[in-house]
Amino acid sequence: PGLTADTVHISADWSGLVLRHGAAFIGHRADQGPTDPFYGYAELHTRSVYLDALLFGMIQRDHIDQLTEDLTDVFTGPGEAARLATLERRLAHFRSTYWRQHLTTHGTANDLLTAYQNQYRLPERFTEILAEAADHNRLIQTRENQQISGALGIITILGLPLTTALTVIQVLGYQTPWHLLTAALTALAATGALLTTPYGRLVLNSLRSRRGSHEAS
Repeated sequence: PGLTADTVHISADWSGLVLRHGAAFIGHRADQGPTDPFYGYAELHTRSVYLDALLFGMIQRDHIDQLTEDLTDVFTGPGEAARLATLERRLAHFRSTYWRQHLTTHGTANDLLTAYQNQYRLPERFTEILAEAADHNRLIQTRENQQISGALGIITILGLPLTTALTVIQVLGYQTPWHLLTAALTALAATGALLTTPYGRLVLNSLRSRRGSHEAS
């Protein structure tokens, strides 16, 4: 039953059987030779539109094999965001150009293409590739958002106390080096105090995780 699962019943006179390594077309009645009008018509279709359907399925399989390999290489080193963006462009191009499950409005060619896709689980594999690419994209976006949040936290913790101290000095009219040094030391102490708050510890943890991810990559 497994071998004949993708049998395509073309008509009462003949059928097609699609397997992983090829296809066979079998007549259900005796061939009358060159004068047989039906089998001549069947041979023409076999060598044209039906062959095109099988070749198109092979092209789809090759592309999906390559996309699967590219997906496994996304996190092989630095620059995973760029590799994922390239992969997503290739997925969009494949979907719009090659991923077809119907070659004609109706007919046997569509059934042959579907049978070939089923032999290699092409629809399931393509769905899995899309799902994994989406998961990778969410992971990279989360990491980038954490890095941006950490950078903004550093700017806030380091810049706010110093800016506040310099503004106070400017308002009070103090311009001597001693006052500037006092303002810098006060800002440094305020920065240290901010780092002990829950927000400061969150920023430090973000920096540690970012450093660890870079060292791992």
